[in-house]
Amino acid sequence: MSPCPVYLFRSPAFAPSGDTVVSLAPLDRVVAVYGGGGIWGEGGLSSAFGGVAVFKNDTSGERFVGVWGSRNAARFRRELQAHMPTAIHKEAPDARLVFRQAEGERPEKAGRS
Repeated sequence: MSPCPVYLFRSPAFAPSGDTVVSLAPLDRVVAVYGGGGIWGEGGLSSAFGGVAVFKNDTSGERFVGVWGSRNAARFRRELQAHMPTAIHKEAPDARLVFRQAEGERPEKAGRS
């Protein structure tokens, strides 16, 4: 099996600051790691990280899924690397964001009301 391409880049699409870290991999490789939960099911990517981002290459139809936020992105890469060889690409794939979902609200930081 060839190494799984894992994309690591910054995107303006996830926060007002416009500098959010995003990490993506091809859909089939991510589903292989998250088993029956796939992307949205119990035990899937969305439940493991509290959200999911889906990118699509309009020409080839290839889909990439992943997470955003530096901690989530690092954990996502570690979990993929634990299951298969990976190749990190420090750039966005040739694809556009087509969907993102975040579950629930962010917890308040201590000291904020």
